[in-house]
Amino acid sequence: MIARRTVAKAALAAALLGQKAFASEEEAPWDVLVAGSGAAGLTAAATAREAGASRVLILEKGPLVGGHSVYSSGSLAVVSPRRQKPQGIEDSAGILTEEARRIGGSIDVLMVRFLAEHSEEAADWLEAQGVEFSSVVFQALGGLRPRCISPAGSAGGRHYITVLNRRVRELGCELRLMHKLENLTRENGLWRFTVLNTRDGSRHTGLARTVILACGGFTANTAMRMRWDPRIDMAMPTTANPQGLYFDGATGDGIALADKLGAQLAGMENILLLAYSGGRLLEYAGAEIYLTMQGKRFVNEGASTGEISDAIFDLPEKAMWVITDARSFKGTSLGIKLANGYVHKSETLEAMARGMDIEPFVLRRTLARYNKAVAEKKDADFGKTVFLQTIEKPPFYWGKEVLSVHNTLGGISTDTACRVRKVGGGVIEGLYAAGETAGGIFGRDRLGGMQMTACFVMGRTAGREAAQRALQKL
Repeated sequence: MIARRTVAKAALAAALLGQKAFASEEEAPWDVLVAGSGAAGLTAAATAREAGASRVLILEKGPLVGGHSVYSSGSLAVVSPRRQKPQGIEDSAGILTEEARRIGGSIDVLMVRFLAEHSEEAADWLEAQGVEFSSVVFQALGGLRPRCISPAGSAGGRHYITVLNRRVRELGCELRLMHKLENLTRENGLWRFTVLNTRDGSRHTGLARTVILACGGFTANTAMRMRWDPRIDMAMPTTANPQGLYFDGATGDGIALADKLGAQLAGMENILLLAYSGGRLLEYAGAEIYLTMQGKRFVNEGASTGEISDAIFDLPEKAMWVITDARSFKGTSLGIKLANGYVHKSETLEAMARGMDIEPFVLRRTLARYNKAVAEKKDADFGKTVFLQTIEKPPFYWGKEVLSVHNTLGGISTDTACRVRKVGGGVIEGLYAAGETAGGIFGRDRLGGMQMTACFVMGRTAGREAAQRALQKL
């Protein structure tokens, strides 16, 4: 909680710096209007300016910059021979696409391959903006091979937002917080938009040559998510706001706006659940074990996110224990989770078993069998293949974990130019979508790290395409 408050205050202070009020009179048309200030939105705005758009406006309905990206681990999936081959990792756009199909089923093959082919370029662009990546290439949770990189240090997704927020300001983009895009209509080749100032309730209108919807998914909209998956009721929190104490703007506004305009929606029933708000600490596979409340393994810990979620749903308590030990590299949440009691630290296996209310011999037997599988690199019980360490060196870190709503994989259907598709065929001219607002790409599940890839690759594509169209209309 402390970390989230710190992030919120820092982001709010940075975003309010130099912010102008919305002009009361109607302004000249903006070249590019971007709805949303997360990774996709900031990337789109910066790229639009780099591509020649003179006037770029970013609208953010919330009080701070960053959307869900600011809370993410920052894992970014890239097909990058320059980064992967020195570590002996074979990969290609074709391999990534096939792996995405394996776990996602009915995927948008053209879009997934497009994301893979442009992922390295996006990572290089981020580095050029000032993002510092760790040199380690790792297999993210929910991934099938090592292809993820993340920002160096412990900032995670906040590092992307800090760098991109600074960059859009350097480029002269206009960013307005607490301004919600409420309505869009097409008028004489331009977009007329209505904005609600959520501070004082006033409404204003403006004109834009192109519009990019990058305002997230609908994880925080209980009615909308229950329409597509009745299991995900109001009792289930989101990973961005697990205690329900903070602003969460992922209510599907961009999707609803596009729907009114006749946009094609895709994959709305595919909602990704994640066990990460409680006892889990790691961002990578191979260094933790998942147990039932009775102390027995029940799933391949290296399986896809969807497989693990389904397995948790099938448990009577719909909850699991997660254990790692002293040797694993803990995520940025360790201190906060220890302080809040979500994670516990035990010097002995017996003390850990007592804390879990499990007989010590049961837990000892479970860990011994697991560690034997690690040593032999063969898991006869659940087919796990990613083993980075045994779990036997105290202190042990453990906690109870339940499911939270993490990501909506459904949304606005786009082509590889990020143009919004219309119901019945064709595209809606001058309208683009990027990031989690776009949908139908990954099918029922996605590879670990691919959502950030979609944000950056689609953000860059949408920004460039929108700028080029705006310049043609001058």
